[in-house]
Amino acid sequence: MRATAAPAPLVGRQAEIAAVTEVLDRARRGTGGALVLWGEPGIGKTALLDHVTAASPDFAPLAVQPARCESRTPYAGLDTLLRPVEHLIATLPVAQAATLRGVLAGEATGAGRSLTAVAVLSLLSTLAVDRPLLIVVDDAHRLDTETEFVLGFVARRVGTDPVVVLVAGHDAPAGGSWEGVDPLAVSPLADDHAAQLVAAAHPGLDGPEITRAVKAGGGNPLALHELPIPIDDLAAGTVPVGPRLRKAFAERLQTMPTPAREFVVLMAAARADGDQLALARSARSRDAEEPVWEETTWSGLLAGTPDRPALRHPVVRAAVYASASPSERRNAHRTLAAALPPGSRGHVWHRAATVHDADEEIAGLLEQTVPSGAGAVPILRRAAELSADPAAATRRLAGAAVAAWHGGDATMARRLLADARSLTDEVLATRASRGLRGVLELAEGSLERAHRSISRDIAAFDDPRMRVELGAAALHAGWSAARDDLVAETLTRLAGLTAPGLPDVLPIVRTWWGPATDPARAASSAELGDVMAHISRVESQLLPASPLGLVWGLDDPLADAVHALVRRHRRHADGTSLAAALARIARLDIAAGRWGAAEDAAAEGLASAERIGAEHIAAECRNCLGWLAAARGDGRSVDHLTVRTLQLAGPRRDRAVSASAHWNRGMAALAAGRADAALDLLARLDEHGHEAAHPIVALLASLDTIEAAVHARRPEIGRRRAEALDAWVRRTGAHWAIFTAHLARALLDEPAAERSYRAALDVPGASRRPFDHARARLLYGEWLRRQRRRRDARQQLDAAAETFHALGARPMLERARREQRLIMAPARRDTAAGTGMATLTAQERRVAQLAADDLTNREIGARLRISDRTVGHHLSNVFAKLGLCSRRELAATGIAGRR
Repeated sequence: MRATAAPAPLVGRQAEIAAVTEVLDRARRGTGGALVLWGEPGIGKTALLDHVTAASPDFAPLAVQPARCESRTPYAGLDTLLRPVEHLIATLPVAQAATLRGVLAGEATGAGRSLTAVAVLSLLSTLAVDRPLLIVVDDAHRLDTETEFVLGFVARRVGTDPVVVLVAGHDAPAGGSWEGVDPLAVSPLADDHAAQLVAAAHPGLDGPEITRAVKAGGGNPLALHELPIPIDDLAAGTVPVGPRLRKAFAERLQTMPTPAREFVVLMAAARADGDQLALARSARSRDAEEPVWEETTWSGLLAGTPDRPALRHPVVRAAVYASASPSERRNAHRTLAAALPPGSRGHVWHRAATVHDADEEIAGLLEQTVPSGAGAVPILRRAAELSADPAAATRRLAGAAVAAWHGGDATMARRLLADARSLTDEVLATRASRGLRGVLELAEGSLERAHRSISRDIAAFDDPRMRVELGAAALHAGWSAARDDLVAETLTRLAGLTAPGLPDVLPIVRTWWGPATDPARAASSAELGDVMAHISRVESQLLPASPLGLVWGLDDPLADAVHALVRRHRRHADGTSLAAALARIARLDIAAGRWGAAEDAAAEGLASAERIGAEHIAAECRNCLGWLAAARGDGRSVDHLTVRTLQLAGPRRDRAVSASAHWNRGMAALAAGRADAALDLLARLDEHGHEAAHPIVALLASLDTIEAAVHARRPEIGRRRAEALDAWVRRTGAHWAIFTAHLARALLDEPAAERSYRAALDVPGASRRPFDHARARLLYGEWLRRQRRRRDARQQLDAAAETFHALGARPMLERARREQRLIMAPARRDTAAGTGMATLTAQERRVAQLAADDLTNREIGARLRISDRTVGHHLSNVFAKLGLCSRRELAATGIAGRR
């Protein structure tokens, strides 16, 4: 989207408006005043003046809008002020009237500027007798010298009349004609106000795009309004500059003294780091009499100190650089190059900026100085521009694309890769970009297309390591799409590789990436855990996805490996890999009961992934946050997070993501007591052909599915899921699966319930997943309470409630506390019943009265015209609110007689 020509709306500015309003209010009481509004070009001074003028209809307005072409014409600006009130000049004393008539006639008067200023002050005082007067002077830097003197004279002397003078200019009134007039700095917009402006100027942008635009615009309203969306160049350290902002800054530079202008352009040409010494030396003028820093500091463009000078924001840097003439830029780069050690990265960069034509020598020197991370992007782009050989240009552009991707800018990476592919043959671009095309497709496009692209690119590489890296990406694509055929195809490709260390780990890789339904007995979880650290050293990308690690019971070794990856990617500033690692560790932290850490990791990963444009990573983070929201009973957040995930996962055919989103929705429905709705969602996870069908996610969601099936009275679905669990136990022996299989039998087979609950709680390591372990205690406690074994039930329920409270699992905690109330001593239940009676809804009261009369659920449903399941739901609520366990106890409350 391109910016339109409409003016930016006024948002924010409460402090500035309050300051101006205070001056206007004093004028309404008869005491005038003046303010100089100052700030960088585009900061919103004109919009503020327009707003104040429109909001003050009780003032008589007079405006001075000088033209740049008349800045050398004496009294040109004053002429625009006097013309509307020319008819009142005759009321002035003769000498003053003659002076002003001479000004309007364009005649040089012998009386001089002082008499002219006195005459203007007298005229304005006369005008303000009947109505307060508001004089607005915009673009004061364009005023001719004579008018500036007169208006400055007037502004300092209007205190005895109801006259307000508002002047908008570039510099603070530290000296010159405006000295002594109160300054009002017009500062950059705060981020929240900048976001409002962006949303108004660019309708249709989503949250991450608005955030990105706000970051790029630096609080400058004109810059925000003119920014092209999407912003492609942020990773390269530059910000696009619109035509009006460029024009405004060009005019600003022209009005600055030559030493100050050269210094500002020098700062714009400097690199973000590494050029500080050269800038500090330049902060003093050549004659060392007056520091250039002091000359420039009132411009509002600077930040930092004379020892570490800088422009206040990248948007100012970009605008100054774009507004400077080519010769000014070259001179700045020559100055910086001369101040830096020959052959250093900065020296070569600034030399390259002075070159016009292809220069392979400079291009080669640039390539030798490339740093790691996103800092490589502008250097390699410039090297490609200077490359005479298309193959060399392709290699450098492709390298820049890879750096942009790992630096966190997928948009820039795509653009650079497209440029690289346009210059030469496909194989060279693929090799130079390390197969980035398929990786980018994996980030946002179709998983199946990504797999095809990556598989095709693998053949372009001779390096086994590179083929393994791409093979790992292809495995992720096939697994996420729930395409066992694509996974098998990739595993076959990897089987023939002979890179050091790989023969030791590839059999294990085949084990955990293989089909979930493979009946062959695999290595045990313990055996797999032993090789995890080795794999993370050999090729970390071959580590299993977090759901795979969890379903194999590799929680701890996988978490150790991924935590190491997080530290490594932070250290190397690899934004994309870090976001992916954060998504993986969030899922593992959830299982381990580290919910706070999981939420922090998922939120950080989501913000990075959305900024990068890596939707598959963003979706994984949203699903982690959605699971936490469901476990905490925050259904609204579950809906918000899963809507966007499912919208984007469908076209990508990302079944792992879709399945996780359905799981989160099913959990939320089950926690809310809507078992039927929960089962409708969870049953899709193993439904052949459904877009949310994924066998691994279905296994992880087994307990939710089975419990929903039991409550919804559709045990056949629960048995089907239990059979899949038993098969997984036979294949892997994973402790979590054994634990969950015991709970499934307890729920589905009443005679074996106690034996199965005890067996589940006795599984080694069951407590390593605290939420699941507490849930088992809750289910067992509920069963014990139904068997009237209150003491045993209390032991289980108390332990469950303690864990749920620590985790913040509100629905499960409320469920546990409801059960705790039901096992209270009879005397306490009587008290609770008397208190709880008032909390019953009208329908619950009717159901309770009929139940106390010994009607069955079916009979109650027929009488009230509701289903017997709804009757059961109401009775559960009644028992919980009254602290009762049975219909006999309900009848004893006497509710049947309370009609």
